[in-house]
Parts: sequence; structure tokens; C-alpha cells
Amino acid sequence: MTQPTHRQQRVRILITVIVIAAAGFASIDAQVRAGRRAAVSNDGDKKAAAGPRGAAVKGEEGYAAAGPRGAVASGEEGYAAVGRRGNVVTGEEVDVQGGAVGRRGAVVVGEEGAAAVGRYGGVVVSDNRYESYEAWRRVAAVGTVMAVGTMLARPPAAATTVVVTNSTYYYHDNVYYSKVMNGGEVTYQVVAPPAGAIITTLPANCQTVRVGNADYSQCGTTYYTRVSNGYQVVVLQ
Repeated sequence: MTQPTHRQQRVRILITVIVIAAAGFASIDAQVRAGRRAAVSNDGDKKAAAGPRGAAVKGEEGYAAAGPRGAVASGEEGYAAVGRRGNVVTGEEVDVQGGAVGRRGAVVVGEEGAAAVGRYGGVVVSDNRYESYEAWRRVAAVGTVMAVGTMLARPPAAATTVVVTNSTYYYHDNVYYSKVMNGGEVTYQVVAPPAGAIITTLPANCQTVRVGNADYSQCGTTYYTRVSNGYQVVVLQ
């Protein structure tokens, strides 16, 4: 028998709290009892209680409770909780499937990816796809460089256009994007820096390195050489 996860334990605790709150007015162990303020029923594994502060039900396949501070349901397929500060939903594969909705946003996680919506916009993460550069930045670790192959629904707002041998790229913060079709939709995919691309200003944190008899500006894993109209991407052998 598998041990319950932390989330399952928290939900079960919440279930217990609400059950106690809802049924505290009368003993749930009573067979059948009704009064001015409460009613309780006990039929083996099936128990129910209802009163002015809520209701609780326990059956063979799960639990449910509702009170002034929220509601909880637990069944074979997962758990759900609704409270003053939002909702939580988990499926039978708790580690990879779930959702949460609160005052400041919502998050859904599934086997195919994740989606989040907050006060400042949405984030879509699925097969390395994001809604925007800002969305990627919000979930990326500090100092992380966007990996080649990452896709955005739209290019960064501050991106500039770079044309190399009749191919158009979008450049921002030492990252180059190419417009591609993915799943029938236009997507902007991170590509390796195209040799010959010219930018007017180097990104931050570049350093000068000497290779052979020439000096280059190394920015991350990209090398630039100084040209008359800016800095040109070179591929060093």
C-alpha cells in the first residue's frame, strides 16, 4: 500500500477539520438522531451529518464536507478543496496532475505540460513552449539562459530584427529567434546564433578573449568580432 503524499495528507487533514466543524454539533457515531439544530445518520461505513454550520458525508468510496470556510471532497480518483483563499484539485497521479485557483492566479499541471495565469498575464509551458519571454522569465531560475529549441508564442517586446543571407531573425538579450510553424501556429523558436548576424550593441557581461592573433568578444557561448557597423557573430573552430 503506497504512503500518502504531503498534499494528500494536507487534504485529508482539511477534510477532518471540516468534518469536525460540520458535525461538531452532534456525535456522528449515533445511529440516527435529529434535533432542532442537527441531524446525524450512521449506517455502517456510511455516515452523514448536517447542521447550521455545514454538512459532512462519509461513504464507502470517499468523503465530502462543506462548511462556512470551504468544502472538501475525497474519492478514488483524487481530491478537491475549496476555501476562502482559492481552490485546489488533484488527480490520482498527484505528482504530475493538479490545479490550483486563488485570488492571485491559477495553475494547472498535467502530463503534457503546465499553464499558469496571474495578475500580470499568462504562462504556458508545454513541450518547452511559453506564451512570452516575460512568461519564461517568471518561471526560469535566476541566471538561466534560454535553451535552443525553446518556443515563444510571440517574440520579446524589445527584440530587434536581424537579417542574415535573406533569413530574418529576432534578437534580444543575446538570444536569437526564428519564426517557425508549430502545430499550425506561428511560433518563435530559439536558434543557435547565426554566423554573420550583426548587432549594434553587445549584451551585458561580455568579455574579451584572444584566439590566435585576433580578439573577440565572448558573450555566453557566442563570439563576436568588431565590424564597421557593430558586432558580428563568428563561429570559432
